[in-house]
Amino acid sequence: MKKNENYPKYVQAMHLMDEGKSINYVCQLLKMGQVTVKLIRQRYLRGGELALLHPQYQPLRDTETKIKILRDITDNHLSLLNASLKYDIQVYTIRRWIHAYQTNGIAGLTRKRKQTSMKKKRQRAEAELDELEKLRKRNEYLEAENALLKKVKALVEERENRLRAIGRGPSKN
Repeated sequence: MKKNENYPKYVQAMHLMDEGKSINYVCQLLKMGQVTVKLIRQRYLRGGELALLHPQYQPLRDTETKIKILRDITDNHLSLLNASLKYDIQVYTIRRWIHAYQTNGIAGLTRKRKQTSMKKKRQRAEAELDELEKLRKRNEYLEAENALLKKVKALVEERENRLRAIGRGPSKN
């Protein structure tokens, strides 16, 4: 799973918003779009900092689900941003579905699979897969914890350097 390279920026944005800063201030300071900040805010409120560590996996949606989402948008006059926040789908994905539906109807919403030759894959036992998944989750948690500890260490060092610069010694606690 690919690690989100914007993770520190996202965490900083969420901490600023937790401190009561406005979304406009955060967007201007960190040079981020409002839609992005709203989406990561929603993810942060659902799952904390770990939810920001990796890009959100978008499950494959079947045609019926796509039609229900598009009907909800048209029936309730939802904006693309509000629909994106409601269903946790990227705005451009919804826009692509709308375009596909307008040009090809329901057939445009069906997923087209590429014809590839099937290669024989090694089958692992269920216990081995479960153990591998547990280890991956543990590794992800430890990576996030490590990133957080590095950030805390950097903040403490920065504070100590500031105190030394003004002639005070670092605190003992």
